[in-house]
Amino acid sequence: MPERPSSAGVIRARTVAEFADFAKLIDEYERSLPEDLRHTEFAREIANISAHYSVPHAAFVAVCEGAPAGCVALTLLGDDSAIVKKMYVRPAFRRHGVARALMATLTAYARENGVARLVLDTARERLQAAYELYRSLGFRECEPYGAVDYRCPTFMELRLDTTPE
Repeated sequence: MPERPSSAGVIRARTVAEFADFAKLIDEYERSLPEDLRHTEFAREIANISAHYSVPHAAFVAVCEGAPAGCVALTLLGDDSAIVKKMYVRPAFRRHGVARALMATLTAYARENGVARLVLDTARERLQAAYELYRSLGFRECEPYGAVDYRCPTFMELRLDTTPE
């Protein structure tokens, strides 16, 4: 089935209400994952969500048809790299271009803030749709950028400091 055009607007979470929407979305995201892929530090992270994703980090919420439709976050890793985290789109809004809109906003923010490389981890075999999305956006498999708390991760990167081939 072809992807329908997105009418999603993407905002950067800054207010208490926006962080509350982001927290609800990442709670749904965590619950949607197989138990062995869930993050062990999730409860601590969500308890102080704005501290985890405020400047210099960022959290983004897509709004579609007046409702929070999806989210993604970025956390800095060293001087020129950042980690893409918490990519999630509610099932009712999938195949509307919401994930692409979120990633385009995140990538633009990263470039504006001097990030040369975006990294992420996924589970290629178990989260195939996510893996294919990242590949379609130019991400390539890479060496681990750090430790994760689940088995068999697939690490990926997107260089922002080079010209596309």
